[in-house]
Amino acid sequence: MSQYLSKEEIKQWRSSLEKITLEEYARKLGKILEEDKQTSDIIDIVMQNEKRLYTSRENNPAKKNILKVAKKAIKVQEEILNNDQNNSLNLVKSKLTCKKPLTAREDAVLSHFIQNKGEIVYAKDLATILELPTDYVYKYIKNLRTKISQDILENATKGGYVFKL
Repeated sequence: MSQYLSKEEIKQWRSSLEKITLEEYARKLGKILEEDKQTSDIIDIVMQNEKRLYTSRENNPAKKNILKVAKKAIKVQEEILNNDQNNSLNLVKSKLTCKKPLTAREDAVLSHFIQNKGEIVYAKDLATILELPTDYVYKYIKNLRTKISQDILENATKGGYVFKL
């Protein structure tokens, strides 16, 4: 028989209705508590049982500051990406020469083609952007082809359109 309390005995103590401490329960059984456990946790080895203060995650002011800085960094990054995309869109649009001015929807279709240059763009994708049924999108693609003097909008082999410049 072991001189230390077993797990089963500790479970019995927890489920008992007696209001005694674990140490008192161990004395009652004629056993002792194992106090010095070997640890492999680096923090326990380094700190050697020194008291440590823990803060809750929600109330940590350093974490709140880090989150604010991270949110600002993400916002600035998104602004830079949007500016870069707008600059590249404007650059590509200014190489393009149009026979007639484009309508707002035709311009939106052209912008989507430029953003997805070299990739297949399907009419259903354009329909969601323009918030129109798919059948109406083909009209804007046809008008775009006639208004742009270069032949840069090609039919893809598996359906859809590819913008090549």
